[in-house]
Amino acid sequence: MLESKIHPALADMTFRTLGGLARVYNRFSLPVISTGRSFAYYRKIFFDNKSSATVLGELQGQCILDIGCGLTPYVANSMFQACHRAGVDFYGIDPKLAEGFKLGPFDRGKIIATGGGKMNPDAPGLEKGIGTLADDLPFEDGSVDLVLSCYVLFAWIADEDILESIFREFHRVLKPGGVVKIFPAPAYDAQNIKHPGLARIMRGFDVEQEFFSGVLRRTGFPPAYMRTMIVNPDHDL
Repeated sequence: MLESKIHPALADMTFRTLGGLARVYNRFSLPVISTGRSFAYYRKIFFDNKSSATVLGELQGQCILDIGCGLTPYVANSMFQACHRAGVDFYGIDPKLAEGFKLGPFDRGKIIATGGGKMNPDAPGLEKGIGTLADDLPFEDGSVDLVLSCYVLFAWIADEDILESIFREFHRVLKPGGVVKIFPAPAYDAQNIKHPGLARIMRGFDVEQEFFSGVLRRTGFPPAYMRTMIVNPDHDL
């Protein structure tokens, strides 16, 4: 009972902080610093800290999208490169990739701080690094198994009109029973969604949430929920 009150409060505190940071970036037109998080980070957050071999084995034959991947396609120890080496159909999605390899003055420090490894502007598999927005995905209807989003949705994209458009696109490209995993996420309560379009599209997913602290999982990030959204094929959008 105590956890049911504390966890949403901690997650809310995290998102108040992120919202304040985003407002500073927008007010002063600061460039977003690119990230290059490691496969180890993704495994801890999205795959219950399973081994690399186990995760890659489970993903064989699936199509996976990493929304807001930053510069991970260029990072040697990223999930993008691990999947490329293992023959897993994994795509990095980020509008910054349309610019090619551009490493800003603070990008390298951020990549090191978030566990990213060496970078290679000529890394293999870059044809699967796609420079586009999350609501304009170049994939056929029902062709994707899994969508991952790390520190993008809710954290940097909080506008509900945009979120509606993005989740509608996810619902389009995902197979029946396909999954979206988002970290960090605020506490989810369908009754509290006031935006009618967003509320409608969210009914197209079965939503689960797990709270954990970044400290406990040794990620170095603040407490929040990891949200899992499973496509409900019976819901008529």
